[in-house]
Amino acid sequence: MATPLSMARKPEFKYSQVGNRWKVEVPASHSATGKRTRAFFPTRDKARDFASDLKTRAQQVGAMASAIKPSLAEDATQAVAMLEPYGLTLLEAVKMVVAIEDGKRRSMEVTKAATLFLATKDDRSDSQVRAYEQMRKSLEADFKDRMLSTITAQELVEHVERHTGANSTFNSRATSIKTFWRWCAKIPRGWCDSKTVEALERRETRQGEIGVLTAQQCRVLLRTAETFYPECVPGFAISLFAGLRNTELERLDPSDINEEGITLRAEATKTRKRRFIEMPPVLSTWLAAYPIGDTVLPANWFRKEKAVRRRAGWNVWCDLFDPPQAPDGSPDWPGNALRHTHASVMVALGEPLERLTFEFGHSGGAAVLKSHYVGAMTPDEARRIREIGPNGSTVPIGRKTNPKTGGSNAKSHPKTRSRKKPKRTG
Repeated sequence: MATPLSMARKPEFKYSQVGNRWKVEVPASHSATGKRTRAFFPTRDKARDFASDLKTRAQQVGAMASAIKPSLAEDATQAVAMLEPYGLTLLEAVKMVVAIEDGKRRSMEVTKAATLFLATKDDRSDSQVRAYEQMRKSLEADFKDRMLSTITAQELVEHVERHTGANSTFNSRATSIKTFWRWCAKIPRGWCDSKTVEALERRETRQGEIGVLTAQQCRVLLRTAETFYPECVPGFAISLFAGLRNTELERLDPSDINEEGITLRAEATKTRKRRFIEMPPVLSTWLAAYPIGDTVLPANWFRKEKAVRRRAGWNVWCDLFDPPQAPDGSPDWPGNALRHTHASVMVALGEPLERLTFEFGHSGGAAVLKSHYVGAMTPDEARRIREIGPNGSTVPIGRKTNPKTGGSNAKSHPKTRSRKKPKRTG
């Protein structure tokens, strides 16, 4: 019994004149694109020769088809039936698979590609390089040994969702991956399709009010650091009670901190201007209880800092946990939460805006403080935060402890000095 392949109708290759040219009709089954095409020639002879070549090749293919094994014919028949719902012919499907396999040969393994990419970014800022390194680690975790060309758009979206929490962190990671992916797609590399990352659409983030922590949340956060990562306590305390930016905290040296306050060198600040922050009593107490060693921040600070926030109940992805993603329902960590909380506390306690503008390094003057922090917190809540001490203690506002000796510093706070009663005369 003849198979469907052997019963296929012989193709015809007609040629005809169109204007001053000659046209040859090429059926889809014999077209390089898998679709019906037309070829044009300046003379009748060239069109006839082309059609003759096509006919010869078709006969050769027909001869091969007539000798096809019954098992292969059955496979082909089943393949055609499976492809029918998708509107694809067997030849179209084969060409798609061949294109995928060709793409694999021209592609690059994701971990190796990310390593090569990072080597071109060593002139970027510390925070940017760190973001790319985190991107590399997460890509390796999910796509190890995978070729870039085999990773789909849907897989990338699910990957970013799995390794981030709030929309702001999703957007940040998506931006890093887009930069990396487009670099890989550029000639002469051409390891992947740049269109793949178009699925990583930017997500809406809430604008307007800043996010601040409550006194209870601050207390839990610091207590968690004391319990699990005591070497991280100075970093959290400085962030909460001095309001440094993350990049400023990273560049802080122990020599920049003394009993009078914290000096931020020009090269360490966002505005490239030197600043000085007076030592708050509560911070001096914390630094006395947890003295700073050779560095302000410990080794692996960025992983440990995430671990502290995660243990404190926040929605933070941290690879020190298994699984790394936080439980469903965990609240999102507000952006710049500790700096914003400190600013809100200072404003609520009535500190002069002019002084705060200098200490915070706001180039736009007091307008930023007024628009974001005025009314963000009640004075009572601010006082409760300002009095949180180490090991569950309370630090009365106004008392200052020497961060090096642990003793009180009466010179810096005249209110704590004992006053002698004037002698009576006469």
